[in-house]
Amino acid sequence: MTEYATDAVTGPDTLEEIQRTLDQAWAAEGVSENTRMCIELAVSEIGTNIIAYSGDGEPVRMRMVVDVRPESVAVTFTDDGHPAPVDLARITMADENSESGRGLALAHRVLDQLSYSRDSEGNHWTLVRRRTE
Repeated sequence: MTEYATDAVTGPDTLEEIQRTLDQAWAAEGVSENTRMCIELAVSEIGTNIIAYSGDGEPVRMRMVVDVRPESVAVTFTDDGHPAPVDLARITMADENSESGRGLALAHRVLDQLSYSRDSEGNHWTLVRRRTE
């Protein structure tokens, strides 16, 4: 099990920092293109939501950890923003005319596990995809 992490205060470069961390993991580990694609899509959607909504437009502290395991890739996000008003059991794809509301549904669809919790440290998102080699 190898971990790759980034700590950031959210801002215009946060998604690039997230991608650099994923690129480091992919360069060091033999992760298939399909697994990488699914993780990158889900990470982009959750990361974008944290940046856009967790601080109501204000920066928040965020940590992302990529944990590459023999059987799966797990990504955890922790941020100190507002609680996410989300019920993952009720995620549905937004109407085709909607301008937003697809991110969580897309992430849920490409992952084997998507979970959210909140405690005294903040919001915690866990994303897991089994490795398909």
